[in-house]
Amino acid sequence: MAERPSTAPGDLTVQVSAGASVAYIELSGELDMDTVPQVEETVRQSLLARTRIVIFDVRGLSFCDCAGLGGLLRARQRIVGAHAVFHLENPPPMLVRLAALSGTGGALGLPATPPAVPADPARTDRARVGADH
Repeated sequence: MAERPSTAPGDLTVQVSAGASVAYIELSGELDMDTVPQVEETVRQSLLARTRIVIFDVRGLSFCDCAGLGGLLRARQRIVGAHAVFHLENPPPMLVRLAALSGTGGALGLPATPPAVPADPARTDRARVGADH
């Protein structure tokens, strides 16, 4: 498999491992309106190479806003429209939550409900202390 790293302004790194019919795309850093074009170009190149399966590993994302989510949704739409398979692996909790809150989780193969936010122990202790008085 060939590997092509790509880095651009906006702190997104795109690492591609491509074989005859599978493209494995690792994203790390920030996915926002400034960096989405990198993802779009990577998808375009993958589809030009007649890739049949495109796997996004997003475990390395430290930030994703609505523009980044929209970019992933457009990537999925373009991939599926080319009769290829889109798969999203290792989504960080913030991406799962954003997709669930926007109602787009199902399109990306993510849970439809946002993950529970863990309770802050410091807040719980303060509430308990206030209740004791």
